[in-house]
Amino acid sequence: MRHTRRAFTALGASALAATLLTAPATAAERAPEQAVYGELARNGTFTTDTEDWWGSPGSSVEAADGALRATVEPAAPDQVGQWHHTVVGQNHIRLRPGATYTLSFDARASRTTKIKSTVQLGTRPYPSSLDNELDLTTTTQRFSWTFTSSLDSDDGHIDFQVGGQDVRTDIILDNVSLTTSTAREGFYTDPDSTAMKWVRNTEEDPRATKIKAAIGDHTTVKWFGNWDADGNAATGIRTEVSNYVGAAAAQGRLPVIVAYNIPGRDCGGASSGGSADADRYKEWIDAFAQGIEGRPAVVILEPDAVAQSSDPGCISGEALEARFDMLWYANQHLQAQGTFVQTYLDGGNATWTLGQDLSGTDGNGGIGLKRMAYLLNRSGVSMARGVSLGVSNFHSTEISNQYGSRLAAQLKADFGVDTRWVVDTARNGNGAYVTPGVPSSGHVGFCNPAGRKLGVTSRAGTGGAEYLLWIKNPGDSDGDSAQCPAGSPSAGSFSPDLADALIDGR
Repeated sequence: MRHTRRAFTALGASALAATLLTAPATAAERAPEQAVYGELARNGTFTTDTEDWWGSPGSSVEAADGALRATVEPAAPDQVGQWHHTVVGQNHIRLRPGATYTLSFDARASRTTKIKSTVQLGTRPYPSSLDNELDLTTTTQRFSWTFTSSLDSDDGHIDFQVGGQDVRTDIILDNVSLTTSTAREGFYTDPDSTAMKWVRNTEEDPRATKIKAAIGDHTTVKWFGNWDADGNAATGIRTEVSNYVGAAAAQGRLPVIVAYNIPGRDCGGASSGGSADADRYKEWIDAFAQGIEGRPAVVILEPDAVAQSSDPGCISGEALEARFDMLWYANQHLQAQGTFVQTYLDGGNATWTLGQDLSGTDGNGGIGLKRMAYLLNRSGVSMARGVSLGVSNFHSTEISNQYGSRLAAQLKADFGVDTRWVVDTARNGNGAYVTPGVPSSGHVGFCNPAGRKLGVTSRAGTGGAEYLLWIKNPGDSDGDSAQCPAGSPSAGSFSPDLADALIDGR
């Protein structure tokens, strides 16, 4: 069913069949600018015209009130109910086998009727990856399906089979969208997460099936640091990031990756390490960014690095200025990868910034909103999409959203920066730990505290957050320092005991 964009007049059945098979395409139509990721449908909102959309014989297509109106003529008596005899659609869609896509649109009709919606090829035998029959009414409805493509073509179609009407009918379409490698198709699951490695290497532990189903199948964030080829950035970290992002792109899923390699990482705490110096860090972050290759990715940039820069016992003087410079450089080079790369510079957590009573005033154990906004601005947040909040923490999503809203308002008021935020929900199902019997104690347990629980899996956000993400891999230890429960594994090591406790909330 290959068509040009022009609207056809009604033809007889034999002429119609010939037209559907032989209608020529102009040079411009044979080679349009073609998207591989993100939004694939062109001009799906029909604001001013129907450019890039065509109607086959038996229909006329026009823009009307910001939508596409296809007026479908009555079918011959022997063709009533045969929708494929009249089609409205768009050609030249890149479809990749094994990749996940989401088609969505608004539709109504001048009377109650049926049509078909397909994503298919336009040549015999017209194979499709999506084929759905719709019941339209005179009230606009939203339709949406996520599917995996079985097709490999530069000339896939979004087709609406609207024919077979027994009376003249108007079909109204709007907000037509076909996406891949976005949050709508879901986040890529790391097949080599610490949880999955433990499951694969475990033969007899009765918790293996439980941990795989509850954690391994939902671990959607991969961390990269100096354990990933810090000494050979050009061929090491670039390749590792490229392989991971490429595997996600092949599935049409959105990868989430963490850059965690700032010099002086974690102020020498349980997760200490990082690049040796600023020059090495810039080489590393260059290679990290280059590994993405402009493909879709969410990047969480340097958890703790901004908040810890407010602690003079951790970093000060020239080292502090160097940290701001490194974070600015990282934001700049990630931004240069293009619009498919969404960077969230870490903004700490509500307790760290606002103090244990979350009042937001200085002097109660927190950094203070104005100070955090200043630090983020110095670190180049204006070049990022937003900030990440509560990474490796336990605050409820509600608390983190309250903090995100206030922080965004402060950045706007003080620096004119518009920002979004994402929340780490990996372990916040029961909220933050408080001292038993002392509810006013606030959040006091940060290292493998008891009684925590898995939060909602990675998804589009609520309450202001753009995304809710499992940034901290559940089951990975916070560390084995004196502040941690006895027997805690070293930071980043997977513990089936911790994983099992998070699943049960104990």
